[in-house]
Formats: sequence, structure tokens, C-alpha cells
Amino acid sequence: MSKDNIKTVTIEQMLEAGVHFGHQTKRKDPKMDNFVYETVEKNQIIDLYQTHEHLKKAAEYLYEVAKTGKQVIFIGTKRQASPIIKKYANEAGCLYVNQRWLGGTFTNFDSVAFNLRELERIETGLTTDAFKHYTKKERLLLARKVEKLNDTVGGLRGLKKYPGAVVLIDIKREKTALRESLALKIPVVSIVDTNSNPLGSTVFIPANDDAIKSIDLLLSVLASAIKEGYADSKDVILDKTEKVASKKVDAKPEVKKEVISKKEVKEVTPKKEPIKKAVAKPKPVEKKKTTK
Repeated sequence: MSKDNIKTVTIEQMLEAGVHFGHQTKRKDPKMDNFVYETVEKNQIIDLYQTHEHLKKAAEYLYEVAKTGKQVIFIGTKRQASPIIKKYANEAGCLYVNQRWLGGTFTNFDSVAFNLRELERIETGLTTDAFKHYTKKERLLLARKVEKLNDTVGGLRGLKKYPGAVVLIDIKREKTALRESLALKIPVVSIVDTNSNPLGSTVFIPANDDAIKSIDLLLSVLASAIKEGYADSKDVILDKTEKVASKKVDAKPEVKKEVISKKEVKEVTPKKEPIKKAVAKPKPVEKKKTTK
């Protein structure tokens, strides 16, 4: 596994997928004028050579993020992008939001964490008959709540507070997710059409963000890069563990201290002769001479 195994696409493949089709000139954003190749019948055509370069940069960037083991979230709630988001997120081992972005998902993470715990609690209860004493109507309401929570936070299971990066489809539509990411300095990789402003994106791909084939082709490349990054991150962890193991093997062997029993100590140590105490003799008392 390496960066060389990341999926690549050609200009011809992007042409077939309709990646080059932009919006009408009346809907254009001036910030994207540098990425327009030409205008045909008031429809803007995106420069695919620039798209190809930006796609490569985005893939390499996401590869490096995944290689560090950080989480990546795919975000795209428009109807045509929803199933593709889920497909490639699951394929690459990423998290996703494909139905509705809850305001405060990042900035008020405690509420999302609560919803995730609630979803897990209800699902476990329904599968283990923990709610068997509930009425039929109450169980039906719980099943509907699970369905609703799956739509909003089901793709964020296992989210560890803030991700390493987010991938946005249609940066104009997902402006709330973009705003929260920028507030918390979370890197943003986005697919930007000619009607959007790429400002705020760490790396952006000028491309058609409405056509199903275009979204599918671009996400397949990004998902491939993330998948390779996660694979290489596991190899890095294994290398570290092997180095630690080799250090332990190469270390100097510990000298085991021999434990000697009390009996052996007595046998080895020579018997000491008793020490005779010298008795001090009292000095003779001088008799005082008596004078007459």
C-alpha cells in the first residue's frame, strides 16, 4: 500500500462523466471565473485540466490526513449525492452525513453525542426485548425515532469529537457545515461548481457538483486515497511496534541475582570466636600520710 495505488482518472473519463458542465452565466460566482474554459450559449464550461490538478492535490491531502489515523466525514445532503456519499464513505471507512446536517454538530457536539447514545440504547433495547413491556404503539414510536436518528446522526457512529477533515459536496448548499468547520479550524475539501465561492476550502475541486456521474467519479478517487491512507497508517503502527519489540530483544540481558538461603549463609560464614572482655584492675588507693 502506498500513495501510488490511489485511483487516477483521465480527462476523457471526466468528459464522459460531465464534470466540465458548469452553471449558466447568470448564476456564476466571479471567484470561479479563473476556472472557466469557455462559455457556450450562456453555459459555462469548466477547465478540466485545472480540475485534474486540483483533484490530484485533494486526493494527496486526504491520503496524508488518513495516514495519521484521523477521521474523515463525507457531507452531501442533496438528493443525487446522498446514496453516493454513503457508498464511498462505507467503502473508505469514513463517517458521513447524507440526509440532513444538524446545526451544531461540531460546535455543540454534546447534543450529537447524546443522540448517538440514545440511538444505541433504543436499538439495543429493541433487539434484546428490553421494551417488551411497552405497548405496541410505544414500540412503534421508538422504531420511528430510531429511523429518524439514523437519518441525522447514523452515519456519525464512532465520531471522536472533531474529525481530521471534511469532504463537502456543493459548498453553497452545505454552508452551515462549512461555517462550523471553519469556526473549529477543521480542514475542508470541497467540490465547487461555478455558482459557488471556494473561499474557506483548504483544497477545492472545480467541477460539476450536480450530475450523478460527476459526483461518483470524483468521490471514487477521494475514497481511494483515504482507503490507502488508512491502510498505510496501520503499517506505520505495526512498524512502530516491531521497532519497540526489537529494542527489547537487543537490550542487555538482565543479570539474575541468586537467592541464597539462610542455611547456606550459615555454612559459608566462619564462626567467630567469642571476644574476651578485658577486666580493668582497680588502681591501688594511696594511703594519706598523717602528720603528728
